[in-house]
Amino acid sequence: MRHVVWGTAGHIDHGKTTLVKALTGTDCDRLPEEKLRGITIDLGFAELSEGDTQLHFVDVPGHERLVHTMIAGAAGIDLALLVIAADEGVMPQTREHLEVIRLMGVPGGAVALTKTDLVPDELVELAAEEVRELLAGTPFAGVPVLPVSAHTGAGIAELKRLLVEQGARARPHLVAGRPFREPIDRVFSLTGAGTVVTGTSLSGALEVGSEVVVQPLGAPARVRRLHVHGAERQRVEAGERVAINLTGLARDALERGHQVLSPGPWQPTLLATVDLELLASAPAALDEGDEVEVHALAARVPARIERLARRPLEPGGRSNGQLLLREPLLLFPGDRMVLRRPAPVNTFAGARVLDARLRRWRRRDAAALAELPSVQPEAWPRLLAAWIEAEDLAGLAVPAMAGRLGALEEALEAPLGRLLEGGSIRPLPTQPPRFVSTAQVERLAKAAARALRDRLAGEEVSAGIPARDFAGGLLAAPALPFADLYLEQLRARGVIELAGGRVVPPGRDSHMTEAGEELARRVEARYRELGFEAPSPQAVAEQLAARPEAVEGICRFLVQRRRLVRLDGKFLIHRAVLDEVAGRVRDWQVEDFGVAEFKDRFGLTRKLAIPALEWLDSERVTVRHGDRRRIVRRGG
Repeated sequence: MRHVVWGTAGHIDHGKTTLVKALTGTDCDRLPEEKLRGITIDLGFAELSEGDTQLHFVDVPGHERLVHTMIAGAAGIDLALLVIAADEGVMPQTREHLEVIRLMGVPGGAVALTKTDLVPDELVELAAEEVRELLAGTPFAGVPVLPVSAHTGAGIAELKRLLVEQGARARPHLVAGRPFREPIDRVFSLTGAGTVVTGTSLSGALEVGSEVVVQPLGAPARVRRLHVHGAERQRVEAGERVAINLTGLARDALERGHQVLSPGPWQPTLLATVDLELLASAPAALDEGDEVEVHALAARVPARIERLARRPLEPGGRSNGQLLLREPLLLFPGDRMVLRRPAPVNTFAGARVLDARLRRWRRRDAAALAELPSVQPEAWPRLLAAWIEAEDLAGLAVPAMAGRLGALEEALEAPLGRLLEGGSIRPLPTQPPRFVSTAQVERLAKAAARALRDRLAGEEVSAGIPARDFAGGLLAAPALPFADLYLEQLRARGVIELAGGRVVPPGRDSHMTEAGEELARRVEARYRELGFEAPSPQAVAEQLAARPEAVEGICRFLVQRRRLVRLDGKFLIHRAVLDEVAGRVRDWQVEDFGVAEFKDRFGLTRKLAIPALEWLDSERVTVRHGDRRRIVRRGG
């Protein structure tokens, strides 16, 4: 069945509630005070089914002091039934309600010209003409204007037929690809049932037994029962007036403005980036620092204008901006807001949410707010690409994007697939996968090549740069957890080489200039020549008239190449010298020997003999037994 929500709008005492009763048989005034005073104070609900179309009616109060309640009821309506009494014509709340439903994004509807039995036909026609003039230049220009009388029944059948026909043509609700979402406009308790909330379901579907979460509380609950206009249901969908019997939450924990959603990565916000529209009828310009009252779905919270792309914003103008909310709200891109002044109270602006996760813009960068991408589904690829690009090399995972967009993860498969096919993004092999901008990765490769060249400039020889240190100079803090992945990608692209946890130029495991290679040959020859004299790198640098830092680097390089050996962590001996000792030990015609015998045979001091023996042990030339060494014969 197709579900369509009609919302009434109009001035107090123009017959909204009476008209809904004539159409549906339901009296929406349920409160004793409403019946006593004869005016609507709170939201009322009714339904009308014709064929495979079910119309849900939200009847709103028309009193100027209850506009906030009217706005709460307008959340989720598909079409508006503007009610204007023929005997009074257009009144102040007629105009304000019309602005509200336009700002809420309602695309159209119909006008019921009520109480026609109280005035002559010519006055009815004059009232109809006044209505057409009011609607000119708005999304409601050209909608049908039907004269009716709930008292005599005149025109009611025609109006009912029109509402059903327009409902059948209304845009379909989002069920697939979106979470179940229902702003709460009523909360009450029933004996034997517990907590019940009602609202208009905006998207998705919900079944009895499902787990839900109430935002912005972040409180989990479970669905015990579901009702739509008194009829119990096992499953409900977007576009219905749904009563949800919740378990796990007390009635006192909930209030109008909270939202019931399927569990997911949804996060409330205190900063909303929006497309603002200041009404031409606004009494003054809007500027940063102004205090406003934000009506979003069924919620009402105070806020401040934090940033404007254009400031001040003059009446009739538009500008992207940021609202600092005094209380957290769950907002998704595309959500509509109505802005009112706290004092004197009036509706003066509307807004459409562009992003609820964007950082606070600095004033000097505020003009860039005007360049934010569209949030329409057809623009999702560009929107997701912009989000991914803004996250630099930290990238974004699908759950984070889904939560920010207000969509289920599977709804992102198509737009992300288009970006992947076009090559503008690429996945990181994380769990879950994170997507990064290809342009950012290309910039990283160029920056890495430049950083490697600059950091090794002037060094004759180097074992490279510690990999973590190198990555830390290239990646911002949010991307550092993925440093190993990026270093491996740079290695695979031939930008760097990784050797022993260090970064060196590609194609080698060290860095050395032509001058460094010549100096390395001289340093190595000097250590070969000096044997067990074991000079320090500083001493060799003096002997060769070379820079001590260069010789230090070359010695480290020669140790890594196993051409020098560092005994006891400090004595540098050429490997060939030690290999000769090893050979002579193996040819020694004894089974074992002590330290003194070793010193005498090879002419070593004790400070070198002990480290040399420990090296022979490590090379399995000898095996220590107490204070003696046994020689390990080849093949033995």
